[in-house]
Amino acid sequence: MISMGTWASQVVLGGVVSQVSPTVRPDTNVELVLGIVLFILAAFGAAFGGLLIGRFVRPKLPHPEKAATYECGEPTIGASWVQFDLRFYTVALVFIVFDVEIALLWPWAAVFKEMGEDGMGAPAFWAFFVFFALLAIPFAYEWKSGYLDWVRASTGQKRSAVLSGTEPRP
Repeated sequence: MISMGTWASQVVLGGVVSQVSPTVRPDTNVELVLGIVLFILAAFGAAFGGLLIGRFVRPKLPHPEKAATYECGEPTIGASWVQFDLRFYTVALVFIVFDVEIALLWPWAAVFKEMGEDGMGAPAFWAFFVFFALLAIPFAYEWKSGYLDWVRASTGQKRSAVLSGTEPRP
């Protein structure tokens, strides 16, 4: 047993406890970095080891049926390369940006009162204000440009004319 007055660290490897040399200074993070590196190596080893074992164990029986395109149990109809409307991507990206904003705003809002009591309220507010402005300005630009309107006017027509049904006839 190591007394509390002396510094030493213990490493458990395979059930055996060994002491690390006390010549290592206690303020270095060698053990922490070594643990992180070992954890990363073990993760890569487990992932690639499973893939390698699967490569050698699985049967290799090629067949034209297996090479055919499979889509939700239904036979494919037409080309599989369909161009989606870009509005789907725009809405998804705006959702992700504001979802991340809320995820970052929630902890800030939870401790804002404590920061105000500690005299850090004004810097915390202005830091959040800059963060919010960096997100709000592009959002206002998208909204003003009409990228968030699901039903958009065709080329050469005003949006209000299309929505009111009074677009000019050719």
